[in-house]
Amino acid sequence: MNLVDLLKKNIVMVPIVASVLVGTFTGVRYVVNLTDTINASEQNIINLERDLKVAEKKITELNTRLSSAEATWQMAENLYRQLADQVREHDYDIKDLNR
Repeated sequence: MNLVDLLKKNIVMVPIVASVLVGTFTGVRYVVNLTDTINASEQNIINLERDLKVAEKKITELNTRLSSAEATWQMAENLYRQLADQVREHDYDIKDLNR
């Protein structure tokens, strides 16, 4: 029996086998593409987590600097009040000396 006779006898089976082979190949290719997509997404998530940690560290550093600046501002206000009080006292002393 040659190949042509074999194909004539099994003419219905050829499209079925071809469909199964093409469907299997397409399914495998689809799964491989999904796996690549998942791996790329995992890498993006890892990069985002790293960036988030860096951003949190910078925010903490900025909060520390802001607290320091607020403390400096409060100290400056207190010194200003003390100086204003001292100037006022000297003003009274000068008025007393002028009398």
